[in-house]
Amino acid sequence: MKKIQWGILSAANIAYDQVLPALRRSDCAEVVAIASKSEGRAEKFNIPTIYKEYDQLLDDPAIDAVYIPLPNALHVEWAIKAAKKGKHILLEKPAALNVEEMKDIQKAVLDNGVIFMEAFMYQFHKQHQRVRELLESNYIGDYLHIKAHFSWMLEDCNDIRLNPELGGGAMRDVGCYGVHAMSQIIGMKPTKVTMAGKIHPEYKVDTLSTCIFIDEQGRTAEITASMELPMINRYEIIGSKGTILVDSAFRPDASLDKSGKVIVKDLNNQTVLYEAYEDDQYLNQVEHLHDCIINRCQPRYSIEDSIKVIHYIEKGYESLNRSSVTQNLLNH
Repeated sequence: MKKIQWGILSAANIAYDQVLPALRRSDCAEVVAIASKSEGRAEKFNIPTIYKEYDQLLDDPAIDAVYIPLPNALHVEWAIKAAKKGKHILLEKPAALNVEEMKDIQKAVLDNGVIFMEAFMYQFHKQHQRVRELLESNYIGDYLHIKAHFSWMLEDCNDIRLNPELGGGAMRDVGCYGVHAMSQIIGMKPTKVTMAGKIHPEYKVDTLSTCIFIDEQGRTAEITASMELPMINRYEIIGSKGTILVDSAFRPDASLDKSGKVIVKDLNNQTVLYEAYEDDQYLNQVEHLHDCIINRCQPRYSIEDSIKVIHYIEKGYESLNRSSVTQNLLNH
């Protein structure tokens, strides 16, 4: 079987720590090139070909697919360029900063017949399939409220996630996971969103923020993101007959036992189910994309789904910007 030849655009930490090892664990992949402005950083990847320019990598006819972990604000430019060069694309989340950008990517992907997927790797961990099964079996009744929280402590003041011009901010960086879980795992379709948060006075990005969503049935969701709180990543679904808590939901590999937990409690807050799952979400992600490339089919997480998630995040930031103006008026 011919292996899919991969190239990586940039020597980002996520590429080195997670995606490159996953590609190397796959029997279907061979990573043949990397492009980076920093030759020293690229050398540690131990990849045969190093390009100094991203365009050089995209011009390489040997490359079938590219992984793009560039800063958020550069995603649309390089995803479109990759599509026009006929490369299949795994694009780091969030794929775009707004719906208009996402639709530009969609057009390039469709016009050039390539396979595209946004890299929400966590959804390929089997704990979330278990959550879907529990919801479909009416185990906790109708869901009424969703709570998601993803936080970590960012200590590097020069990190790109603190740069507004590069698409920084906590809700884009880690809050997007909770928005994704709400809409793609649980299936909520909100019609209203309000976002409030702490905008850092120096960096001008949200370092702690919360989105409140409401759908047509009056169900609610609370999504919190932070780059200045301890590492916590979980979501909870509160239903009419009980609750489902998914702990280590987004980065189970970072938990002490490397597993994600699904915990169900009844109306008396008594635990009635506790299950721990180990899985390889990064490998599962690339294997799914490999299957789509080989069989010329669309990923189960489609570009239309990406547009929905981006839409909710974009509307959240619009709300945050409006509330910030109001707050400034109150302070004066």
